[in-house]
Amino acid sequence: MQIKNITLKNGAVFIADVHYKSGDINFLNFLKDLDKNPPSQLFLLGDIFHLLLPFEFLIEYNKEVINLINSIAKKSEIFYTYGNHDFLLDKIFENIIFADIFVDKKKSIYITHGDLNNKILMYNFYVKLIRNKSVLNVLNLLSFNFLNGWVFKKILKKDIKCNKISNFKEIIMKKIADIDYNMLIEGHFHQNVFLQLSGREYYNLGAFYCNGSYYIYKDHKLKELKYG
Repeated sequence: MQIKNITLKNGAVFIADVHYKSGDINFLNFLKDLDKNPPSQLFLLGDIFHLLLPFEFLIEYNKEVINLINSIAKKSEIFYTYGNHDFLLDKIFENIIFADIFVDKKKSIYITHGDLNNKILMYNFYVKLIRNKSVLNVLNLLSFNFLNGWVFKKILKKDIKCNKISNFKEIIMKKIADIDYNMLIEGHFHQNVFLQLSGREYYNLGAFYCNGSYYIYKDHKLKELKYG
């Protein structure tokens, strides 16, 4: 996993799990507002797109949001943690810093999408395989881009769940047991909860897709806001 050290600033905006599909006016308006009033930093914590890989069909499908994010990146620092729906994007976006995990060592803050640091070996193997550029290029070549287009359309029709996980605290306690940071921020699970775990602060961001949640960082706290 790629880990990059950063300095988190007051006023940074966090958003996760938008699962953008073409025509999502609420997210488009949110980005337009950020473009007019850019924050010091913007953290995009994965699954911003319902599906975005470096393929022509998907780039064209998501073009409006890609252009807006590139415009904001000229005015704000943007940090993007790959999700399980959007990765290998460094050739698509300009002036954006990508990593699987961002850490602010001085403030002891750990920031990620949330799908990689799990204990499921098969999932970790799948992620490693599907995020390999060579593997994707071979698949694209073998399908002549026709099969990919058909598969992409099927995936783009898939619904996203916003259900609460009943044993979420127990899952997270095991998941982060070996992560040595005082504050952990991630998305992926769509739970929108704050937990105190053995002296550590854990934030699971609400999915923008589910309820328009986004967050502002100030003085070592995240404040939830709603858009739309």
